[in-house]
Amino acid sequence: MSASRLPTEHLGEAAQAASASGRGALLMGRYRLVRRLGKGAFGTVWSARDERLDREVAVKVLDREHVVHARFEREARAAARLQHPAIVTLYEATVDDDGAYLVSELVRGRTLDRLLEQGMLSDREILEIGAALCEALDHAHAQGVVHRDVKPSNVLVPSRQARGAGLDRGLGESAKLTDFGVAHVVGATALTRTGDIVGTRAYMAPEQASGGEATAAADLYSLALVLYEALSGVNPQAGMGTGRRRGGGTLPPLRRQRRDVPRRLGAAIDTALRPQPAQRGGLPALRAALLHSLDQVDDTPGIVAPGWRGSQERTLARDTPGPEWAERRERPAPTLRMTGASAGAVGARAAGVMRVAWLGRALNAAAAGLGAAWLVTHLWMRPPLEPALVAVGAALVALAVPLAGAVLAAVALGVVALAGAAPAVVAKLGRRWWQRALLGAATLGALVVAGRLTHHDLYWLPARIPPSDPRALLALAAWALAAALAPLLRSGRFPLLDVLLAAAWSVALVIAVQASGAAPLVGELPGALLAAVIVGWGPALQIFDETRVLAGIHDDVA
Repeated sequence: MSASRLPTEHLGEAAQAASASGRGALLMGRYRLVRRLGKGAFGTVWSARDERLDREVAVKVLDREHVVHARFEREARAAARLQHPAIVTLYEATVDDDGAYLVSELVRGRTLDRLLEQGMLSDREILEIGAALCEALDHAHAQGVVHRDVKPSNVLVPSRQARGAGLDRGLGESAKLTDFGVAHVVGATALTRTGDIVGTRAYMAPEQASGGEATAAADLYSLALVLYEALSGVNPQAGMGTGRRRGGGTLPPLRRQRRDVPRRLGAAIDTALRPQPAQRGGLPALRAALLHSLDQVDDTPGIVAPGWRGSQERTLARDTPGPEWAERRERPAPTLRMTGASAGAVGARAAGVMRVAWLGRALNAAAAGLGAAWLVTHLWMRPPLEPALVAVGAALVALAVPLAGAVLAAVALGVVALAGAAPAVVAKLGRRWWQRALLGAATLGALVVAGRLTHHDLYWLPARIPPSDPRALLALAAWALAAALAPLLRSGRFPLLDVLLAAAWSVALVIAVQASGAAPLVGELPGALLAAVIVGWGPALQIFDETRVLAGIHDDVA
């Protein structure tokens, strides 16, 4: 028997014997077997050397008895249509009397599931892998191929040495989709009976689990589920019963597991996991969200706690997970990426909060400088210092002590008839409730005193109710209470409710001050509007962002 006609059941023994003599078995007269990479239910995968073209390849050797199930023909026909950097390239497919052989490119790396288990991927790398898989599936669907078994063990991640490094590295090199053994070629003769289920249950779309036709929307669902699991450490579908999975129950949102995941990314993955295929959007929308979020996530590898992934189910077509390829280069022990508080994501979020905080400090300092300059010019006919110098000095003090600067900022707001927004400014600057309460009362007192000294009405008319009137204490208490409570009026989950609470807060403040007898107020309406904007700015921006994401997804569906 020639070396190219070795029965598959003897390949292992032949390879071992050949290795002892320094040479491996030769298949099809050109592929020299080097090392067995893995063995599954249908055959064995080897690394080999193409002696004709002098290149390394992977050879999948299928037992002849399994070829009659047409799996070999299905995989070869599907893979032959596809030429994409993120899909394992098929070089040759041959059947003889002893077995069947699929020759493809050799990917030096690991499977996605093993890398996740060992904590060797960062959030950024996961998003890059997801974007590459979006491109791969989009290409396959354009060629009329539906994979039907997208799961972590069918995703190969090339090692850093194999894919290179640097900014000029394409996303297509981040991952490679493999194992089209249960793929469906649109227009081809069905290879399974109607109602047969092919795929892996833990990653199936609801319509696929119920025996329906698996379309491109099913691949999108499976990919979104892979990303959900990679980012959260939990496959929400792995623990669901068969009946519930077929019924298409809605899965919990991704941000319930990872609050630090960017909102646009969470919304895109949640949309792709909707039970109805027509509501899932498309691969371009998911890819756009992944690319948009690259700079907002961490680049530190680690395991997402709690790291539970449920049981690893086998493909129902009795396919086993792909082979374990060459080991990725050893890296230092990974850090633990805690759910909802990963180091990089928290760092990125903290950086964003710091930028917003410094912007608020800068605006407060500028207003404090203007307020100080205005007071100097109205209290002295000939100011002892130049108003410009006073403004700069007050601004510097306000940068160092924002709470002190808020008093002068309130004066500047009063000059432009917006003093009613001062409690909102205090609420943003004070960290503790008692700080906000004291400063809120002090700010109103400073406004009244400054108004009397300069003979300007900055908020209320002192002639109607002088500061010495006992009723003035009611207004001071209203401002103190409003400043103390403003940051606490947040649901944290419903941004529209937060916006409504901000509006109700500003209206209640005006009513409370008027109830003390201080009416009419100067700039009553514009001050209340600005206060509502300052308190409700964050939730309003969240609503706008989520609306924009959903609008983009709707456009992709249309």
